[in-house]
Amino acid sequence: MQLRNFKFSFILILIFTGMLGCSQSDKEKEINIQFNVAGSAKTKKQAEEQKKVIEAQKKQLEELQAKLEQVKTAEKASGGESAKQLRALRQQIAAVQKKIQSAPKVVAPSPDKKQEEKADSVPAVEIKSDTNLTGWEMFGKNIRNCPSEGPPITPPLDMQWKLRTAGQVAGSPAIAGGIVYIGSNDNKLYAVNLKDGRQVWEKTTAGAITSSPAVVGGKVFVGSRDTYLYCLNAKNGKLIWRALTGGEIHYSSPAVAASMVVVGSMDGNLYAFNTANGSKLWSKSLGSPISSSPKIYNSTIYVGTSGKLFYALDLTSGQPKWDFSAENTIFSTAAIDDGLGLVYFGSDDRSVYALKASDGTLVWKCGTNGWVSSSPCVSGNFVFVGSNDGYVYGINKKTGGIKWKCKVNAKVLSSPVEFNGMVYVGAGKNLYAIRATDGKRRWKYTTVGKIDSSPAISEGILVVGCYDRSVYGFLYVPR
Repeated sequence: MQLRNFKFSFILILIFTGMLGCSQSDKEKEINIQFNVAGSAKTKKQAEEQKKVIEAQKKQLEELQAKLEQVKTAEKASGGESAKQLRALRQQIAAVQKKIQSAPKVVAPSPDKKQEEKADSVPAVEIKSDTNLTGWEMFGKNIRNCPSEGPPITPPLDMQWKLRTAGQVAGSPAIAGGIVYIGSNDNKLYAVNLKDGRQVWEKTTAGAITSSPAVVGGKVFVGSRDTYLYCLNAKNGKLIWRALTGGEIHYSSPAVAASMVVVGSMDGNLYAFNTANGSKLWSKSLGSPISSSPKIYNSTIYVGTSGKLFYALDLTSGQPKWDFSAENTIFSTAAIDDGLGLVYFGSDDRSVYALKASDGTLVWKCGTNGWVSSSPCVSGNFVFVGSNDGYVYGINKKTGGIKWKCKVNAKVLSSPVEFNGMVYVGAGKNLYAIRATDGKRRWKYTTVGKIDSSPAISEGILVVGCYDRSVYGFLYVPR
């Protein structure tokens, strides 16, 4: 992809969508208020003025919502005599919506060189503390590929916010300190406020970002298809260092351990860099392109290649400890159960494998009817994984027996995440919630683009990227 000019923007726009059921019964749907940050402003002063207008509109919408609840309560008592008030209220809400959507946008002037330089150091929304800007050491957050934490959530979920980018979002989010970090095919890495979807900052590279970031010690590590691994300041996106590899970093996501960050490249090499300054510590040729992400456990790196081989390498030197040959490409990123000492991964030979982490001995092999490019998630007694045969599988992690499979009618590249008894995964244009115990579908949300991104959950919000050029934030609202 061609290098795009970095444009200085102070991004702030509101998108509101109100949903009201047509029924006048007790089950009338509540208003869902959704906010998105997009657009731009010429100056900070103008942006602040826009912000004041937005806050006033938010307050007005909250008042309308409260009034709706009062009218619904009155309708219960009157046996339906409040229907006229409900219709009038819907008209008021429609008028507010039209007013918001027709509000003029403030367009930024074309950036000059000075503006471009300034944009690299000025965030749209300042993060004032390094507190908790850590804890996401690798793809899937941890060795089990289970990026979920915080208060329990239960479907159905409501879309809380949607951030538009200029490219398809195939990569997966990392969440640290209330900030979502996610890349896009528009060559940018975005930092987004988890609660409301406001953009904090963006960083432009010279290639698409399909790699999922790692966030450790106030630094964000992310690969780009421009062949560089980037280290950015987590608070403002400012470049700390970048390190060159010999090929695109495409889907392989960095893993951090102590003072070392490891990432795979399409040139067939696994690279290790110093986290402080980006100096190369070692590189090891594995003979074929690497799209899977390395996992680090017990001073060992576990990673698969497109050449059918799965490796365990010494963290300090990069020298192989053992390797295992599958029957086709390994795109899937491994998950590790530290209790059983097993490492799990999928292969395009239509199988899921479980190996002993210590020596690579095959423990079991579970077949599906399609490529297994999805990365497994280990939780409880299960390995959860998707297949290109259009099913999500719940597999006994000890024996490899299939406990259940759930039909989702589309190829599954997204990696499942289990949380509070539900498995969340993207398939085609849908985001699903599947009951972890028996594989029953409990909820579905349909977008206008396919979802290859893997969901992550934190602070009661599920985040996922989409090919419709958007990042979604879904909120659990207790009913």
